[in-house]
Amino acid sequence: MSKQLIEKLKKSIVVFDIDGVLAAYEFGENCHYASIWDEAFISENDNPYCGVNPLPKLQQFIQEMNPEDVYVCSVASPFEMGAKGGFVTKNYAIRKENILFVEDKSKKIDALLKIKEQRGDKPIAIVDDTVKTLDQIFEQGDFLTIHISSFFDF
Repeated sequence: MSKQLIEKLKKSIVVFDIDGVLAAYEFGENCHYASIWDEAFISENDNPYCGVNPLPKLQQFIQEMNPEDVYVCSVASPFEMGAKGGFVTKNYAIRKENILFVEDKSKKIDALLKIKEQRGDKPIAIVDDTVKTLDQIFEQGDFLTIHISSFFDF
C-alpha cells in the first residue's frame, strides 16, 4: 500500500468487512467454508469465530487510527451477529456502536450512506474482499474502495 493511500485512510473513516477481511475465512476443515452455516451450526459449535485468528497487519493499522473513525459493516443473520461482533471487539477493539450488520451485500451502500449522513466531516473508505461489492459501492457513491489485498504489503 502506498504511503499516500495510508495517509489518506488515516484521515478518513474506514469501514471494514469481517469475513475475509478482519477474519481469515477458514471455517471448514482444510477448506475455506463450512458447508452448513445456520443457527444450529453456530450454537452447536458454540462460536466458530473463536478459532479464527485476527490479522496482525490490520490490528496494527486499526490501532493507529482514531477509534471513532473505525467501523465494521458485514452481512450477518441475527443468529451470527453476536459471534461476529464479539470477534471484532475482542481482537480489534472496535466500538460496539461502530459495528453495523446488513442482510445482504447490496445493503452495504445504505450503511455507508448512513455513516456519511452522521459523520459527513471526513471521507469514507470501505475495505472489502469482494470486487463486485467494491464495484457497486464505487459506482453508487463518493467512497474510497479498497480491496483487502492492498494491505498485504502494509
